[in-house]
Amino acid sequence: MDFKSIQECEQRKMDKLFSYKLPNYWKKIGAGFFIITLITILTLKFLEGEFTLVKEIVKRVMLLSLFIIVLAREKHEDERIQHLRARAFSMTFLITAVYILIQPVVTTIVRFILNKEIGLFEDLGDFSILWYMLFVYIMFFHLSKKNR
Repeated sequence: MDFKSIQECEQRKMDKLFSYKLPNYWKKIGAGFFIITLITILTLKFLEGEFTLVKEIVKRVMLLSLFIIVLAREKHEDERIQHLRARAFSMTFLITAVYILIQPVVTTIVRFILNKEIGLFEDLGDFSILWYMLFVYIMFFHLSKKNR
């Protein structure tokens, strides 16, 4: 094998990986799991007891359901939809970066105003960041589809 054929093989693998989408019906499955996990988290919030492990599992399933929605293809997948996806991903990245940078400062200012103890900046945590990114992406993608 020469260098050119290896490069073409690698390019085909990368194209296949980047263009992978789940079938459209997975969007409904992801939405169903999201609703179930949202109801479960809200229910656990009002129940008394320690449900730490259950909450962590439900949070991961919620992230997985949002990820399934993001990966599901549209009924009519074309270049325009791919362009809208790329725009939504780039806007999501920028907004999330700004959110991650500004949120600890805002929290500190609010704590100062409310005369609460001001500590070090708190880490947002993986769940919060991923949930925010996936939710903002879904929101931007659907808004951009409606405003074509």
